[in-house]
Amino acid sequence: MQSSDVLERDGAGTYARAKTRGLIALATISFVVPMIEVAVTGHAAPYGKFAITQMLLFAPATYYWYHSDKSERFYRASAVLNVGIIFAPYLAFPYYFLRTRGWRRGALSIAKGIAALVALGLIDGAGEAVGLVFAR
Repeated sequence: MQSSDVLERDGAGTYARAKTRGLIALATISFVVPMIEVAVTGHAAPYGKFAITQMLLFAPATYYWYHSDKSERFYRASAVLNVGIIFAPYLAFPYYFLRTRGWRRGALSIAKGIAALVALGLIDGAGEAVGLVFAR
């Protein structure tokens, strides 16, 4: 039994809960990793070990959200799109949103995605600020 089979049988509310869990995971990673980095090293390096770790943790959380959304919409994505979500999300997500939602709702979803990225950046900054408190 695959996870998508379970989601299909449980009903529409399960999709929303699964997508919410994915977003919570992204927000948690955005807060905790910078907090630990600043608490341990005293500063945040944009391309350091912690940034790479954060990126590697983001990939499965992002894919989890995407998988839940495409299961909700019964969309059969190509292997190229599935790989693109991990390795080129800034190109793959707009394409996915336009394919699954049409032009109007797809553009709105792209705008929401940009807002989510801004929010994750703010959460990242909050994590760094809390890390500074622990570093003292």
